[in-house]
Amino acid sequence: MNILEAYGKKLAVAEKVYANEHGNRQLSETKKIAIARVLANTSEYLNEAFENSVGTQLANMKTFKKFCLDLTTVALPNLIANDLVIVYPMKSRTGFIQYLSFTAGSNKGGVEQGQVFNDPFKLGKMDEDRVNYTAALVTDVVTAAESGEEFAFTPAWTPLVNGFRTIIVDGKEVEFNENFINRYTKEQLATVKARTYKVIQGAEVTFADEVTEAMVGAKVAYKYDNVVIPQNDLPIVNAHMEGIALAAKARRVAIYYSQMAAFQAKTEMGIDLGEILATQACAELSYEIDTEIVNLLYKSAFEATTDEERKLTAWNKALPIGVSKRDHYYGFVEVLERASQIIYDRTQKHAANYMLMSSSIKPILSLIDGWKAASTSKINGPYFAGTLNGIKVYISPAIAPNDFVLGYNGDDMVTSAAVYAPYMAIVPTQLLGFADGSMSQGFSTLYDLKLLNPLLLVAGQVIDNKDALLVTSDESGE
Repeated sequence: MNILEAYGKKLAVAEKVYANEHGNRQLSETKKIAIARVLANTSEYLNEAFENSVGTQLANMKTFKKFCLDLTTVALPNLIANDLVIVYPMKSRTGFIQYLSFTAGSNKGGVEQGQVFNDPFKLGKMDEDRVNYTAALVTDVVTAAESGEEFAFTPAWTPLVNGFRTIIVDGKEVEFNENFINRYTKEQLATVKARTYKVIQGAEVTFADEVTEAMVGAKVAYKYDNVVIPQNDLPIVNAHMEGIALAAKARRVAIYYSQMAAFQAKTEMGIDLGEILATQACAELSYEIDTEIVNLLYKSAFEATTDEERKLTAWNKALPIGVSKRDHYYGFVEVLERASQIIYDRTQKHAANYMLMSSSIKPILSLIDGWKAASTSKINGPYFAGTLNGIKVYISPAIAPNDFVLGYNGDDMVTSAAVYAPYMAIVPTQLLGFADGSMSQGFSTLYDLKLLNPLLLVAGQVIDNKDALLVTSDESGE
C-alpha cells in the first residue's frame, strides 16, 4: 500500500477543507503527497512518543493519535503556503532538496563550459553563440595581448568545411570565393589552408599585419564539418546534481486554564474552553507560519525588483478627466501583465500565477472584468480572495498598503521562489490536569523555510497621483 492509499480517508477530508478555503479548487497530486508524508511523519512521531510513555492506556493512545492526525489533516491544507511556495515534507529533522542543472560540457564559440542551459528556475540565455552550439558555425572571439602586435588565430573546431571559407567582417558574414582568393598570394592562402590565419578587418577584407585597438575582442566565424566521421569533438550537454540543505526549526505554544473556569464556561456559556484554546493555539501557529512565508516573499520581491522594473509595475490610481472609473481601473491589468512579463524575461520559462497584495487594492479588482471573488465567509488573517484572469490572489495584513507582489509557484518539488519544508505539522501533547485544578496542553511544529529563487518574484505599487514617488525596498518591505 503506498502512502496515498494509506491516508486516503484523511486526504479526502483535506481536499474538502482545501476546497472550502480556496474557491472549490482541488488539491494537486503533489500537494496530496506532501500532506500524506507529513501525516506519516506525525504518526511515526506519536508511535515513538507512546512507546516511551508506559502510563498511557491503549484506548487513550488511539483516541489521542486520531486527534493529532485529524489536526494535521485540517491545519496543513488551510495554510496559504500550499499556493505560494513549494511544500516539501522532510522524512527527518534535516533534509536536502536535489535538482538537476543542465550545462554546457564544451567550450564552443562564445559558449563556455559550465554555462547553464536549463534548471528548474530558468533557461539559460539563448544568444547567437548558444543558437549555434550544436551547429557547424562557430564564432570565436579574437583576443590579442595589446595593439601593435602581429596576431594569428587557430580554430578550435575542425575539420573546416573546404578549408577556411567563412569570416565575419564588420558584423557581416563574407564567403571566400574565387575573386577573394585571387587577391592573395600563395603564401597567404597556404596560411589559410593550414587553418592559421591573421585577423581580418575593414570593409575591403584585408589581412592585418598588426593588431589595432579596434580589432581586440573582434569575432571571427568559421564552419567546421560536423557530418564527417570520426568527429574530433562534439558539443556536450552535462547534468549536474545540485542541492539545498534544510533543517527543521521548532515553533511551540501552550494553553493553560483552570478546570473551574472550564466548568463555568461549559455550564454558563455552553462552550468548551479547552477546545477553544486549542483551536486558538493552532490558529496562532498557522497564522505565524503564513505570515513568515508572506514576509519572506514580500521582502525578497522588493529586493529582486530593479528600479527600472518598478517603473513598469507602478500604477496610478488617480482618475483622469473624462475616463470612467471602471475603464481606468482596467488599466491595472496591464501593469500585472508587465510584472508577469518581467518574470518570463528573467527565466524564459515561467510567468506569474499568484499575487499577494494589501487589502487596499481589492476595491480596484472588484471593478475589473475577469475578477472572480472567492467566498470570504471565513476570513482569518491571510486569505485567498479570488482569481484575476487565472492568477490566484491572496490578501495579507503583512503587505503594506498599496503594495503587491507577483510570483510563480510550480506544481513540483523545486520550481518556486521559496520552500516550506514541514517535518512535523502541528502536534499537541496530551491534556494534563494538575492537583490545583490547572489544565495544560502544548502544541509544536517543526519545519524549515528557505528562499530558492527570487527571480520568480516581482514587486509593484499602486500610487495616488502622477507625481508620487515609489518608496525604496527598505521603506516598503522590511
